[in-house]
Amino acid sequence: MKADEMIDYVLGQVDGAERERLDRALHDDDEQSVRVERLRQSIYRLLDDGTPFEHPPGLAERTVTFVARNRRRSRSLSDFVPVRVPFRWADFAVAAGIFVAGVLTLLPAVQRSRERMNQAGCVFNLQQLGNSFGQYATVNQLMPYPPSSQADAPAGSFAMMLHDAGVLDDAKLLDCPCNGPCPHTGHELVGFKDLEHIRRTDPTRYQHLVSFDYAYNIGYHHAPQHPGPLDFEHSSQIPVLADQPNHDGSRIKAGNSPNHAGRGQNVLFGDGSVRWSRTRHVGPRDPDLYLNNEHQPRPGLHQGDSVLVPSHAPFHGW
Repeated sequence: MKADEMIDYVLGQVDGAERERLDRALHDDDEQSVRVERLRQSIYRLLDDGTPFEHPPGLAERTVTFVARNRRRSRSLSDFVPVRVPFRWADFAVAAGIFVAGVLTLLPAVQRSRERMNQAGCVFNLQQLGNSFGQYATVNQLMPYPPSSQADAPAGSFAMMLHDAGVLDDAKLLDCPCNGPCPHTGHELVGFKDLEHIRRTDPTRYQHLVSFDYAYNIGYHHAPQHPGPLDFEHSSQIPVLADQPNHDGSRIKAGNSPNHAGRGQNVLFGDGSVRWSRTRHVGPRDPDLYLNNEHQPRPGLHQGDSVLVPSHAPFHGW
């Protein structure tokens, strides 16, 4: 039996064949019968029991007088305000406690939201740089790497090589949002051939040009004493770029990247994917993302031995 049928039945709004049908339904369903009886009792409680009620003497006259008096003037907000608002220091303390509790609850949530936003920004930067590497490697079949005559070029000069190839224009992509204020936001990307001249004539500007928040893979030894670039065809699972390591300017220090407060680092692989690594271990043949298998910040001993160094470090290592 539907709810509307049940109400009509209790109120006596059905008759004839419809009432007979509902009577049979209730006769066959004890649970429905109980529900109908409860509904009938609830409705009967709301009905007028017929008991007379005496109005207070003079109620009608007072009501007419009150309506006539208030009709003469328009009501304002002040009519609804108490004549005196009591103030107690206990009320103030309660309100202050609620406010402080709300602030202490919201601050961690806001901080976590900001961290997630910055983390997403770092991943976006690496993905965009991965697109640039992919375009460069499609044409050259190799990742950006300086000629042997300029082996002391800084690892950060990969950005200048991408810029020369016309696949990188936005230097902001080289800043990790999780690393605090970006000191070189909006700085220029010069040509690779101009770097050496700037290093000799303007060391301050040179240091500014190659100071990025990401570390680059400086390649591996293709033959004894012959470091070279990554082969694009075999780099799908090899790290190409990652958050820079913890260093003191001349050596790689222990621990994860400081970009994310030591919790880990985002790593861009040769296939364009970006994955979060909580440790410096990235593969069975590569126990340390920032050092080769001889624990040095120099080119890897083989293709799978990835070494990512800070942007100011030379390609052939310190």
